[in-house]
Order: sequence, then structure tokens, then C-alpha cells
Amino acid sequence: MKQILLATTALVMTAGVAAAEISFSGYAEMGVVGGGDGLLAPLPAGRDTNETQFHNDLNLIVTMTSETDTGLAFGASVEISKDEGDSNGNFSADNEAAFISGAFGTLTMGEIDGAMDWAMTENVGNPGSIGDDETTHAGYFGAYGDGKYDNQIARYEYSFGDFGVAISAELDDTDTNGDGYAIGAKYKGDFGGFGMGFGLAYQTFETLGTGLGSQGSSLNAVALATDGDVFVGGDIELLGASVNADFNNGFVAGLAYTDISSDVRDGNHLGVSAGFTTGAFEIGANYGVFDMDGLDKVKGYGIAAAYDLGGGLKLHGGYGDSDFGGNLDDDNETYSVGVSMSF
Repeated sequence: MKQILLATTALVMTAGVAAAEISFSGYAEMGVVGGGDGLLAPLPAGRDTNETQFHNDLNLIVTMTSETDTGLAFGASVEISKDEGDSNGNFSADNEAAFISGAFGTLTMGEIDGAMDWAMTENVGNPGSIGDDETTHAGYFGAYGDGKYDNQIARYEYSFGDFGVAISAELDDTDTNGDGYAIGAKYKGDFGGFGMGFGLAYQTFETLGTGLGSQGSSLNAVALATDGDVFVGGDIELLGASVNADFNNGFVAGLAYTDISSDVRDGNHLGVSAGFTTGAFEIGANYGVFDMDGLDKVKGYGIAAAYDLGGGLKLHGGYGDSDFGGNLDDDNETYSVGVSMSF
């Protein structure tokens, strides 16, 4: 299938002066999503229930870049997105960000990863699913506290060779919580014929009991039903490390560990992931478990597979399973099947 180029515009000022470029790309998906009927399990974006339903999504990505006469690069990007799930219309801007980059490093501001999420690799070998089932089960931990306030993050990063460092901040505009800060470092290199990546990061923020990110609502519901307290709250500190390996034969694997400290309860999260690619076929799986003081372990796993038909068209299937242990009899599963289109 021939790949479709939506549009590309280059604005060239004069000879010898850097050119500004505005490019457009697109992404869409359609299919069927569904699953069990657990009330507390996290639902992927756009699902108000786990009943079987049609799913469609559409994104138009605009990227603008330019460069000064002295070689200073700068740019911005934004996604024009339709609401995910079963709604139609309701387009809005999302994932907007701007950057400036030079010999000093790169400063980026917008809806981006904080320094901890930038440094950590929590899920390798994931080909994705149209319902995000593999990244929304109760055992999955990503974002590491990003988006707890207005989701406007400033991150500075600097790389030298295979090593990189970053710091970030997310400010609380309402003045009801403390601001969030993170620092991270990562390294990627080749060791004896296979690639290795390492990440180490720390993040601190304050919350009034809204959890650790995408899993916050369901895990807090578990804690409230169990002992009348929230999952985590107050001042929160996360210290994490990750390692991943590429065996250069289509197989990749990774491990991520996070120590969690808060005014309410302490604990940790462990996640493992792996993926395999052969020809046009990809498959990935991940498993995660929260082990928090005073609660049974909350865990889950997800599987995603994709087949590349060429030209930007892929078949996808995904499955996610959430297990809340003895805390509540509310285990849950989700699934999705469909196609994605990249333009």
C-alpha cells in the first residue's frame, strides 16, 4: 500500500540563511474494544464501560522546525486529535510542545515526559494496541507522577556520547500542592554483540490522594475499600532504575523497579517486559506488581501483537488483565482488535 504524504511545506528565506520547515503527518485507528465488567479497573482512554464497542481515533501531527544563522535549532509540535473511543468529533489540540537546542543541550516545554519518565524504560518490545490494553492494566506503572498538576512540564537535557542527563519541573498553578521535580540519567551502549540500556531517576511531588498517575483512581479505590485510606498521599518520592537488553536477534527484554515513599504508605513496583519481532510480525508482553504496605499485591499483565501490512497499515490485537488480590473481588480484563494507519 502506497504511503500517503499529507503535506510538507518548506519556507526558504534566502541563500545562506537557515530554512524553516512545517511538516504534517497523520495517524488513525479503527476496530473493536471490550472486556470484563470490573468497576475499579482502569479503563483505556475513551471507554466509559468495558462493554464491546466500536473504536476509532484520528490524529493530525504538525511539526515546525527552524534554525538560526548561528546554528541554534528551535521548533514546536502539536497533535490535532479526535476524542478517543466511541465519541465522534470533538477535536482538540494535544501533546503540544516547543523546544530550543544547541551546544548547551535541549530545553523543551509542554505536554512531555518528565526527567524520570525520560530516563526510565518501563516497557520494551511493545508494538501497541488500538485499545492500549497492555499499558492500562492495574499492574502497569508509567509516567511516574507526570501530569499531576497542569501537565505543563519543562525539561532540560544534555547528552554526551551514549550518556544523557535531564532535569524537569511541573508547577502547581493552583498553589494547593507542592511543585513536582525530577532528575534522571540514562546510558545506552553495545556489550559483546548485544545492546544494553540503563536508567536511573528520582521524582518528587505532592498529591492530595489522587494516586501515582494513570493507575491512581483504581488503586485508591482499593485502599479506601480495604482500610479507609488512600493508596498514597502527601509528599511522594519515587526512586527508580531500569535495564533493558536488545539481543540483536529480534528479542528484547527489560526490567524496571521503583521505590515508592509517601506520607500515607510506602512500597514498591516491579515491572518486567519482553518483545519479539520476526519479519512483519511483532509481539510484546509486560507484567507489573505493586507491593504496598497494608495492602495485598495489586498486579496485572498485558499482551499486544501487530502485523505490518506495509505502507503504514498494521493489524493489532491487545489484551490486559488486572488482579487486585484479596483487596476486592473486582478483577478485570480488556481486549481490542483492529488496524492502525500511519500517513
